[in-house]
Amino acid sequence: MKQALLALACLALAATPSISAQSPACTPSNGLNFICGLQKPEDLVLIPGTGWLIASGMDPGAGLHLIDTRAKRAQPLYASGTLARPDRNRFASCPGPLDPRQAVLHGLSLRPAQAGHYTLYATNHGGRESIEAFDIEGQGATPSATWVGCVLMPDKLAANSVAAFGDGALVSTVVSLPGKTSPDGRNTGAVFMWTPGESLFHRLDGTELPVNNGIETSADDREFFVVSMGLRQIVAFSRADPSKPIGFAQLTGFTPDNVRMVGTRLVAAGMAIADPSCVAATPCPRGFAAQAIDPKTLVVSDLARFPATPPYSGTATAIPIDGEIWLSSFNGDRVAYGPIPR
Repeated sequence: MKQALLALACLALAATPSISAQSPACTPSNGLNFICGLQKPEDLVLIPGTGWLIASGMDPGAGLHLIDTRAKRAQPLYASGTLARPDRNRFASCPGPLDPRQAVLHGLSLRPAQAGHYTLYATNHGGRESIEAFDIEGQGATPSATWVGCVLMPDKLAANSVAAFGDGALVSTVVSLPGKTSPDGRNTGAVFMWTPGESLFHRLDGTELPVNNGIETSADDREFFVVSMGLRQIVAFSRADPSKPIGFAQLTGFTPDNVRMVGTRLVAAGMAIADPSCVAATPCPRGFAAQAIDPKTLVVSDLARFPATPPYSGTATAIPIDGEIWLSSFNGDRVAYGPIPR
């Protein structure tokens, strides 16, 4: 029965057309190319040792997409018909599979599992406030996804980003706690943590920042790094004692959104603080940038800066791959890519 279901899922995926830059509305602009037809692909993660990116989708039912960075195409990874195989050992408190038609998937984190497999974690706002877990099988010609579990957020708080430690523990950010919505530099959000065996995330006192957004863990699992959009900083915390920051990296010229460990560096991306092409108080596409941070010294260096590139906007994540930079969008229908500026 399981083999039959797998075969049907593969046939369904094969019958789904991939997405590429074919329409006139998807033509290159300002040195960037696009893969269109996505639905608010806010976050990106790279499957190690491959050219495959996984993109989230913040529209209801958008699911997850695979992006082939070599062929410059995208195709569905998680949608209606995707297999579910609940892992009751790891996620005993999960009430059941997520409905793909309701899923609103946001921040992503990918960690190695058994040989050739990875666990993908995704923040979700559709049907429940949760972190959803997927088994990613990366050994075949095309990676596949199976839903395996979830962890619910406490008090229906909305998690923004998630990051995983090697032992399976998770940290997630909440941008604004109840009653904390001021953007004037006061603390609004916090980091929450879940360890295997717990039923819910719990708040880490001392991690409150002005607009907690992106989050990432260190390679040795000893620290985690949190984006404060209000301070425009990457703030470092010790996992052993997260009661106060242990350092920060000050970013310049843009408001950071997500942060991702790429190789040995942290990479943060976001929208420009100000753009001369924008009239005050009028929404319009803004420039965007990415900076690299040494996780040990917190020294910052420029990676790429771009002018406004309509209709593309909403940069949240940047991932350098083989001389190109790939950029997500929290409000658009595409991801962008192009040569890393020299």
